[in-house]
Amino acid sequence: MIAYRSASRAIYPFKVIKILATKHTNFLNLIFFNNLDNFSPLLRPTELTLARNVRIQKVKLNSSLTNLRKLRKRELPLLLIAVNLILGLRVLNLICQVKLHTVKNHRIGHFCENTEISHLSAIKERRNSQGRKKRIDIYCFQVPTSSNSFLEKMWKRKLFCLNAPLGRFVYDSGKKLFPGAICKSINDDIEHLRLNAPPVLSFEKSELIKGNEFLKRLEVLSSNKFICLNVRDSRFLASSPNIGWKRSRDWSYSDHRNSEITSFVLAAETLAEMGYTVFRMGALVKEPLISKHPRVFDYATNGMRTEFLDIFLGAHCSFTVSTGSGWDSIPIIFRRPLLYVNFLPLGNPSLHLNDCYFYLKALRLRDSKTPLLLHDLDRMNLLQCFDSHIYKDAGVVIRDMSSEELVEAVTEMAQRVEGTFVETPEQKEMQAKAKHILSTHPKLHPSPNHYPIRAQFASCFLSRYPNFLDGLD
Repeated sequence: MIAYRSASRAIYPFKVIKILATKHTNFLNLIFFNNLDNFSPLLRPTELTLARNVRIQKVKLNSSLTNLRKLRKRELPLLLIAVNLILGLRVLNLICQVKLHTVKNHRIGHFCENTEISHLSAIKERRNSQGRKKRIDIYCFQVPTSSNSFLEKMWKRKLFCLNAPLGRFVYDSGKKLFPGAICKSINDDIEHLRLNAPPVLSFEKSELIKGNEFLKRLEVLSSNKFICLNVRDSRFLASSPNIGWKRSRDWSYSDHRNSEITSFVLAAETLAEMGYTVFRMGALVKEPLISKHPRVFDYATNGMRTEFLDIFLGAHCSFTVSTGSGWDSIPIIFRRPLLYVNFLPLGNPSLHLNDCYFYLKALRLRDSKTPLLLHDLDRMNLLQCFDSHIYKDAGVVIRDMSSEELVEAVTEMAQRVEGTFVETPEQKEMQAKAKHILSTHPKLHPSPNHYPIRAQFASCFLSRYPNFLDGLD
């Protein structure tokens, strides 16, 4: 929270204070010290409430002034510029509609998906207005250094953007001075805006040449016959700069989403034997992927990685195999097929995606060898659990997919992309049942079919766990 957010509202009711101070000689102690309860017998309930409210406003004002002092000297002029710019935009709004969007450029997942949804939503609203009033959309970056510099370059080619810190000051000032212009940032495509929309971002001709030359140097058999493998581990969050959180923050609550890269070697080599080149993605990873296969590259650690290639490879791959992290948003916004493995929890927002398949981690109780079924997860309120500690407290043991299961899943995905996979009648029946449950279950949707479920279970998961859906209709 920056200084000016509450400073304008932290105004003392001096006249009332004067009256109460005359009536109660110790009234100022009620405001300036932490002993309101000691003085409560002296005041009527309405007077005590007023005293508490006044003290709250004083604390807010002091906090605002403290934060204002912490602003860098070079940022103070930007704050004044932002306030004046907002006032000017309010005048401009009389002529044409002005909207302010926040761009969460500090994390690549939000940088991709939230920004795309904001843009597609703006296009939809502009189309629905039928040109009654011209519209200006301004996209405000929240931090000076983006999670990916090439992605920033691509967005700036498409949108009218304000860099941080000015962008952050403008957006935050708008919340107080121009709230009607503020657009919320979301990453769930609940309005299915992507369904018939092509990718918002595009590569220039020189960038396509650069990316294809990289693939040619590696003797990739086809410019699009390669796979991106993204395996989440604990390294990135532990080592990344602290933005909005303490450097000592405990990230163990998300440990259930991590996986070991060693279990993916056989799956990567299986894809390579099918003619694909496999790139293990990542900016900061805990362990290298060790494989002697000539078409398996540990792109994350072997010196190949650039911020341009992070985007290019994710945008042009045949499909992505991922355990789920922010990087997945790159293939998502470029409409590439996606296979989630070691997927957890089931109620993940990614269920609305097209060309998306998932294979869950196996869950069981600590004193049992029997996997938990869907109705067990429902009964234990684990359908949307994103906290490792909750699983542990519930006595649930989480098992990652075996190397054999990973091979089955990636082989099925490759066959789906190539158009050669054929589901059995039993698998089709289970897929239809699963879609009905995911679309209508009250713990997954605030109302039936609140947003369409397009993702599917990997058929090999349903075959391996044929009773998983039992107990729920």
